[in-house]
Amino acid sequence: MKLRLVCQTLTKQGKRQCLAPGILMKNGNIRCKVHGGYSTGPKTAKGKAKSANNIIKYNEQRASINRQNIK
Repeated sequence: MKLRLVCQTLTKQGKRQCLAPGILMKNGNIRCKVHGGYSTGPKTAKGKAKSANNIIKYNEQRASINRQNIK
């Protein structure tokens, strides 16, 4: 019998468990790649700067879309 790790995250639809295959995280939780199982974030200064710029750009785009929808 082969043991299969299943993601422990609850979905938004009916609060059911995500059934995707997962990996064991350092904190003991099991997460799939959709729910943060492989992401460790940027490590270098260049990567962190790029990530920060992407967040700023995204927030500016969302704000302009919201302004257009209000008019």
